[in-house]
Amino acid sequence: MTNYVPLLRVSALIPFVDFLEELGTPTEKLLRQYKLPIFALDEPNLLISRDQVFDFLKKASYQEGIENLGFLVGEKTPVESLGILGKLACQSLTLYDAIFKAIHLGHLFNSGEHFWLLEDKETAYFCQEYTNLRHFDSHHPSHFSLILMLDLIRKVAGKTWCPQQITLQTPFSNFTDNDLQEVLINKDVTITSIAFPRSFLALPFPKEFNLCEDQKHQEYEKLHQSIPSSQFTHSLTQAIKSHLKEGYPSINLASEIAKMPIRSLQRRLAKDGLTYSQLVTRIRYEKAVYLLQNSPLKMIEIAYELGYEDPAHFSRAFKRWTGISPHHFRCDQLNKNIG
Repeated sequence: MTNYVPLLRVSALIPFVDFLEELGTPTEKLLRQYKLPIFALDEPNLLISRDQVFDFLKKASYQEGIENLGFLVGEKTPVESLGILGKLACQSLTLYDAIFKAIHLGHLFNSGEHFWLLEDKETAYFCQEYTNLRHFDSHHPSHFSLILMLDLIRKVAGKTWCPQQITLQTPFSNFTDNDLQEVLINKDVTITSIAFPRSFLALPFPKEFNLCEDQKHQEYEKLHQSIPSSQFTHSLTQAIKSHLKEGYPSINLASEIAKMPIRSLQRRLAKDGLTYSQLVTRIRYEKAVYLLQNSPLKMIEIAYELGYEDPAHFSRAFKRWTGISPHHFRCDQLNKNIG
C-alpha cells in the first residue's frame, strides 16, 4: 500500500516545459492529458505529484523522439535557476556546504528523492536516488538529476571538469556532453552518483551566488511553510491544492495523483475517517479562510482560486460551512485584528 504521494515542486517541471515549448511541442495538451495543473506553472513552489510528472516526461520524450531529454534539459538548467533549493545550494561557502544543503533540504523540494555523500581516503561520491517508486521505466529524471549534480561540482571544479566514474539509477546513457561520453559508467550500481576528488569538498563557491542573511532566511521560510508530507491523506491534500484553480478536483484526478484505483483510494481515505467529498470540502474551506484572512483578493477572485466558476456558488458554500457569508467573515476578522 502507498504510504504517501511523492511530491515535487513545480520548479522542477518548468525547465522541461520551457524546453519542449521551444521545440513547438503542444505542452498544454500533454499536461492536461496527464492531469497536471496548467495554472501551477505560474507558482514554482507549489507541490505536484512526482509520478504524474514522470509520466508526462516519458510521453513527451517519446512523442518528440528525444531519447536524451533529461540530459538536454539538464544542460540548459543551471542549478541556481532551479527554484529555492537551487538558490540556497549556490550561496554555500564550499562544495561540502552545498552538498550538505542538498542532503538536508532535498526532501523539501522532492519528497521522493534522497541525496547523500560518501567519502573514502581520496575520493568522494555525491549520490542520489528516487524512492517510493511503483516502477521506474523513465530515465529522464535520473539523467536530469545527474547533470544538475555535475553542475554543482563544476561550480568549484571548473566548467570543463569531468568525473572519472559515474553510476545511474536507470540504464540508458546516451550522453550529449562530449566529455561525458568517455566517462566510466559502473552498471553494477543502481543509484545515481558522481565520483570526484575528496579535496574538492573544501573548495569555495563563487561569490556571485551569495545571498544576504535576510534573503537566506526568507528562502528557508518559503520551503518550510510547505513541507511535503509523508502521510498519505495530507500529501494527497497538498497535491490537490495545486489543482483547485482548474475547477473541482474530481475523484478520477485524485486516483491519478495517488496512482491507485478509485475504490482503493476511498478505502484508504476511510481509514482517516474521510470521504473524498469531505476531503475536497476541507481543502476548499481551509484555503478560503486563508485567503480571506491574508489576501486582498476580491470575492470573485477567491472563488476562482477555489475552482468555482460562479462566485455565488462559493458564497453559498462558505455560508454552509460557517453560517456566515465570506464578506461578513472577512469583516469580522478585520474587526478582531483592529480590536
